[in-house]
Amino acid sequence: MRFKKTIGCLMVGGMLFSNAGFVFGNVSVATTQAVRVVEEAVAYQVTSHNNASEIASIGEGANMTETEVLSLAAEYAKTYFQVDVEGEGQSFNNNISYREDWNQTGKYVWQISFSRHGRNQYLNINVTISDEDGKLMELRKYGEDENPENQIARYTQEEAEEIAHQFLLKVNQDILNQLILDPSYNDMYYYSDNSNGLYPREYYVHYTRQKNGIPVIQDGVQIGVNSGTGEVASYSFNWREESIPQSKASITPEEASKLFKDNLQLQLAYLPARDRSSGREIVEDVKLVYTPDYQGGIWIDAVTGKTVNYTGVSSEEEKTLDVSDREKAAFENLKTTREIHTKEISREKAVALATQLLEKLYGDATIKIESVNYNSNNYYGDASRRKTWNINFNLDNDRYGGGNLTIDALTEEIIQVNNYNWRMREMMMSQEFEPTVEWEDAYYKAIEVLKLIYPEKLKQLDLQQTYRENTHYYNDQKVINPEYYFNFARRENGIVFSGNQINVSIDSTTGNLQDVYFRWNDMKLPEQKNLIEEEAAIDLLTQQSEAKLSYSRIPVIGSAEEGEVKLVYVNRPKSVVQYNYIDAHTGTLLDWNGQEIQLKDGKVETVEENLKGHWAERELKIMNSNGVIDLQKQDLKDPVIKNEIVEMMVKAMGYWYYSGEEPVELKFTDVNINDEYYEYIQTAVMQKFIENEAVPFNGYETISKEEFAQILVKMTPLEKAAVVKDIYNLPVKDAEEIHPDRLGAVALMYGLDILKGEEDGYQPKENVTLEEVAVGVYRTFKLFGRNRW
Repeated sequence: MRFKKTIGCLMVGGMLFSNAGFVFGNVSVATTQAVRVVEEAVAYQVTSHNNASEIASIGEGANMTETEVLSLAAEYAKTYFQVDVEGEGQSFNNNISYREDWNQTGKYVWQISFSRHGRNQYLNINVTISDEDGKLMELRKYGEDENPENQIARYTQEEAEEIAHQFLLKVNQDILNQLILDPSYNDMYYYSDNSNGLYPREYYVHYTRQKNGIPVIQDGVQIGVNSGTGEVASYSFNWREESIPQSKASITPEEASKLFKDNLQLQLAYLPARDRSSGREIVEDVKLVYTPDYQGGIWIDAVTGKTVNYTGVSSEEEKTLDVSDREKAAFENLKTTREIHTKEISREKAVALATQLLEKLYGDATIKIESVNYNSNNYYGDASRRKTWNINFNLDNDRYGGGNLTIDALTEEIIQVNNYNWRMREMMMSQEFEPTVEWEDAYYKAIEVLKLIYPEKLKQLDLQQTYRENTHYYNDQKVINPEYYFNFARRENGIVFSGNQINVSIDSTTGNLQDVYFRWNDMKLPEQKNLIEEEAAIDLLTQQSEAKLSYSRIPVIGSAEEGEVKLVYVNRPKSVVQYNYIDAHTGTLLDWNGQEIQLKDGKVETVEENLKGHWAERELKIMNSNGVIDLQKQDLKDPVIKNEIVEMMVKAMGYWYYSGEEPVELKFTDVNINDEYYEYIQTAVMQKFIENEAVPFNGYETISKEEFAQILVKMTPLEKAAVVKDIYNLPVKDAEEIHPDRLGAVALMYGLDILKGEEDGYQPKENVTLEEVAVGVYRTFKLFGRNRW
């Protein structure tokens, strides 16, 4: 046994390829985040300061030496990122590890990281190199730079595609004829909501491998482009060397499409409809939807015509457990002892509730509350805004352990509990391990946890659970996951409530609770009346999809074998915008947020098509793709109310919430704390975009163009200059219509090309439109940055 899983540092934002396979899509967006998950040689990680002679000999049996690897990694960094890590005065720290390739059993790679930390910036470069031939497998650069020029997204997704293509020509031109370069094939993606607003992130550009014109689903290249600098920030190459089968399809695409249709069944589900334009995916209502379910498999074997499941064939028998009917009947009478409050509970009350629960969950363990934080607008995946207390705790003074508990400050609901000993977990995951707690015992422990924390919810949960041994193989060694996971889905009227569930995990060595996650929407449910016929819904789905050939690796659960590559048909959407559901009442296509997909002549419309030729096409694309506006729901010519303008400013700034035990109390006489825009207005006050005054805010009224100019000036350092009298002259025919108190703001925004008029006028009294607000906000941030003065 040569290797062992230990802790290191790797950028998750750049990892496209996982055990789940290669994801179709041309451009997706992700905020770069660092987590610690690296597998490396036992006792062979070495940190140095650019002194290769001091590096110990690592990687027994490797083809390359650590000195060769370090030199080659430095060359890659210099060639593709223009960073000379070995240059004089650079002071980069090095970290080298040698491990098995996660994507190819029996193959090994070197992973090298260079890091440098300065006063106002830091820089990390990660390089992964094939031990077999020194080929570059992965390259990533991430860091922080306080230069205002690097604080705003300046590039569109289409521009990122071209930058990625030019980089591919430079780094791996030899495989161009083996990739699908046509964006129309690879561009299945969503416009992602983004809590970072206009702060730069990466556009991920995907190129799928092809063989004889047929895509190889799990293989390809991913390139990440920084939306602020236009520089390539990551490159990932995933390419299995095993041969692709030469078999030919024995059934036609038309026959495969018929098989997909015959294999398709629809399941009713309740779906929370999330408002993407809010940026926080606030649930507007609940819809009754049809969700597709392909019985027997999601693919069709192109040779045999049989259905194929992604999960392959299980090597272990399943176990199923459920509570008895008598117990379920008893659950009907369980009630909660929680109290509902009109004002947030105090810090002391939150700590008392947390301590009381922890004592019940962990018995005689010594409980230490380490920190307590209040959050006024937390989001935990159920698309609800919650005021919460977040409490960090430790049990029995465990130096390697720690926990977190989150309580809703108004309802006393437990949103989540986590308790981990990371060092122990690492050791258990890296060696042969057998659970000491049976799955059946863990199941009943999970039921007891539900009874303790959520007694009133038990009757609404599907308590039946199925167990299949959760294992993976590393270096031919079977590794069992040291936790038992239970997902208790919510059911109402016998119908699954999508996204609503309580997840529980139990430690398989101690039987203690590891995690609880609670996701629940308390909303009125639609009636099961006047639903469209299932056959009509199936016809709609089949009209929007087509059977396409692909090569796919079919894994085998519980086996060290990688699985077999097969020629299969994939039921692929015809449009670049993915749909997931059909509204069971209206028959319209819905995306994963429950929002209607716009159709034109029976085809899905895209934002790109609607913006083509617009005078601000580029800026609007950036605002839309960064989640500041939602052009799937909003029309560019729509007038905008004051609340929506404040929301857009705050979202562009990148602040969805603020933290602190004493939230700012708004003085406006017409703004209620339960207003959906309340937190936006609070944040705008904190950012000094607006004054907190005891006057009507009039947030639901539209505003004029000259009023909007006055608001924009407060986002700049020019506010004092704007109020100076008798120095401004505006070259428009309707200048006299501008209010004297707003002339300075209008002139500055006009002169800086932030907010112009039409033709030879300014139209100061007309309602400002969505396109004017979006462009005005973007240009203000682009010119002055995100800093406050």
